[in-house]
Amino acid sequence: MPIFDRQPTDWNDLQNLVGQLFNELGCEVEVGKKVKLVRGAKEIDVYVVDQTFQPQSVYLCECKLWSNPIPQEVVHSFRTVLADFGAHRGYIISKAGFQAGAWEAAKNTNIDLVTYEELQDIFFARWRQSMGMRYEPYADAMFPYWDPTGGKPVPAIWGHEQQMALRLLNSAYHPFCLLGPLMAAQKYEVALPMTLPALNHEASQCGVIKIETYRQFYDFVEKYKEQALRHYKELFKDEPK
Repeated sequence: MPIFDRQPTDWNDLQNLVGQLFNELGCEVEVGKKVKLVRGAKEIDVYVVDQTFQPQSVYLCECKLWSNPIPQEVVHSFRTVLADFGAHRGYIISKAGFQAGAWEAAKNTNIDLVTYEELQDIFFARWRQSMGMRYEPYADAMFPYWDPTGGKPVPAIWGHEQQMALRLLNSAYHPFCLLGPLMAAQKYEVALPMTLPALNHEASQCGVIKIETYRQFYDFVEKYKEQALRHYKELFKDEPK
């Protein structure tokens, strides 16, 4: 499944999207980094340090938004850069694929030849898990409110209005409810699409939100992570309106 919902608009955008992908995996990323080689300096489109491995791994990415398939000369040149710098792996990301000579040149090397879509496929499962772990703390902060066992039992004085308000919050912020320990065991796989009530600043419904992709799911979580917690706190009188 795709990580991004759109195609890059130009070469610079492709670099930034590739950098964003690795950043969301939890890697250190620099776009347009100059590195020292045996025969001088070279600017790397996307420089990645992956600290999930010990010792850490370094990836170099070459982004090509060309209209034609990549020839073998590009692979030969990139292979020299990898060897001189001592990178663990290299990715050449192409819009239009690769010529037969490029595939031959990359054979038995530490270079992966991929399209923009293939790069997302390679890292999708890891990305989904990384994003779930990134936002789980926000779900943990809301857990006491939406789950009666979480430490915030529904006040006995609540009437129908407050009960309905809580149901609305739980429906509107359902993505946060999914980012708990159970979803971690399932590697944060969620059922899509989903439709949610859209809430305004006062926690009143003002429309609906449809989430069809994982990118939309995590864009929603990022956008509403502070508003959601505030609405729960206001309902439980933990925070003034």
